[in-house]
This record gives sequence, structure tokens and C-alpha cells, in this order.
Amino acid sequence: MSRRNSTNQLYGGLTVAVISLGGAVWAAAHHESLSNVFILVAISWGSYLIAHHGETGRFVDQPGTGSPPSVPVSRRKQFGVAVAVVGMALAFPLGIVGLMTDSFLLLLSASAMFVGGYTTGHRLLTGTAL
Repeated sequence: MSRRNSTNQLYGGLTVAVISLGGAVWAAAHHESLSNVFILVAISWGSYLIAHHGETGRFVDQPGTGSPPSVPVSRRKQFGVAVAVVGMALAFPLGIVGLMTDSFLLLLSASAMFVGGYTTGHRLLTGTAL
């Protein structure tokens, strides 16, 4: 595995990915043009790739690289994975409430919960955030 390139890329990329993901869902729910939604989704994915590069030194993993996920032996890590999965699952209803109440802040919180749960679970299972 390549060594980490940049912590700034990791956290900066994830921050922009979370904000643009929330923006894309918000724009789609508010009947923005398809091109506006597509641009926000492209920014989100591009930012995720930058974050991945910051964590692994690669934009995209080669087949067979990285550590395969394995169930942690530690009960504490197992609990952490369970909490991460629950956080990801709860992000969806929170996002729906955000859309129903017209609250971009709740939608953004849901986006952050989902991405945070994903990166936490990934780190606990593989040793890297992405």
C-alpha cells in the first residue's frame, strides 16, 4: 500500500464531498436542473477521490491492493463498527426529515453522519479511512 500523501487532502476532500453531496440532494429535491445536480455530484465524487488520494496515495485502488476487511478481534472495535453502521443507517431518516422540514443543516448533518460512519467503519475494518 502506498503511504499517506496528505491529511489535508483527506479531511479537505471529505469535507467538500459531504457539503456537495448534501447540496446535490437538496438541489434535486428542490427541482434544480439536472446539470446543476450533476455538477454537485461530480464535485462530491471528485472530492472523495482527492480524499482517497490523501489517505492512500492513490486516487483509485488497483485490484488486489489494500487490506481486505476483517472482523476485528477486539470487542471495542466490533462495537465501533456496529455504531458506525447504525450511524450510516440513521443518516437516511435524518436526511428525509431535513428535506421534509426544509432544513439544509439537517440534510448536511445526515450527509456527514453517512460519510463519517463509512470512514470510521472502514478504518476499523481495514486500517485505513478509505
